[in-house]
Amino acid sequence: MKNIYLLVGLILFGCSNKEIDSAEIDSAEIVSKIVLPKIINETSGLEFYNNNFITHNDSGGEPSLYVFNEMGEVIETIGLNKNPDFEIENNDWEDITNDNEYLFVADTGNNFGNRDNLNIIRVSKGTDFMVDGIIEISYSDQESFFPRPKHKYDAEAIIVIEDKIALFSKDRENLNTDLYLVDKNQNGSQILTSEVSYNVNTLITGGDYDEDRNLLALVSYNSNGNQYLILFKNFELNNLENNTFKKFKIPLEQAQIEAVKIIDEKTFWVTSEDEGVGSPFMYKIQVK
Repeated sequence: MKNIYLLVGLILFGCSNKEIDSAEIDSAEIVSKIVLPKIINETSGLEFYNNNFITHNDSGGEPSLYVFNEMGEVIETIGLNKNPDFEIENNDWEDITNDNEYLFVADTGNNFGNRDNLNIIRVSKGTDFMVDGIIEISYSDQESFFPRPKHKYDAEAIIVIEDKIALFSKDRENLNTDLYLVDKNQNGSQILTSEVSYNVNTLITGGDYDEDRNLLALVSYNSNGNQYLILFKNFELNNLENNTFKKFKIPLEQAQIEAVKIIDEKTFWVTSEDEGVGSPFMYKIQVK
């Protein structure tokens, strides 16, 4: 069903918007490619976990996290329904991020703008991955929940920065990305207002932030199926209006990049869903 939604969205997106490649777009290089198992065919988020990786599937899958190694082998499955105080569902999990104590899973996918149960799941690292909080979110300017293909109330990228979670929208209407800030320590309901909008001219599908390098990385695609890495160097939370970025085209066809993890200033892991055919993959990419 998700692939049908994606196809419809791409058709409608392509009918009314066209990505104009410009001189500031450079090219990334694929360094290596790892086949991932079918159990994570809709891998939609990526984090480091000890010396391995941790991911999750997109909408409709089990409410589980999957640990896999650099060979692409799943070595552990972590169910998130261990705490009877929280009933966890995978409505539309889109990204994962972490700090020293917690993993945060973004159940914030909203293809048609009609969800009223958006949330971020907080998972404790120190208690056998027990869910100890749900942050319910809504958008202050959303008045209609009538299903429609073009809107700005979808979000597929989250990062932890300082004491906040930054959420980046996937704006099918204007091709911008709005940045929303969430208090990571406050359970319950939070109403979000856009802090800034960046004219990325693509649809954002994943993000990562390296605090030591002040480096923000986003991944995205356009109506032609082109995939991009977007880098914000010297990203500052207290100076959002003046942050700038550069786009790099990822040389992949028939792929849907959904997650990114920073290795260093020039090297990144990205994962791609299988889109119903073939296998999911993880790629190591580099930029100049």
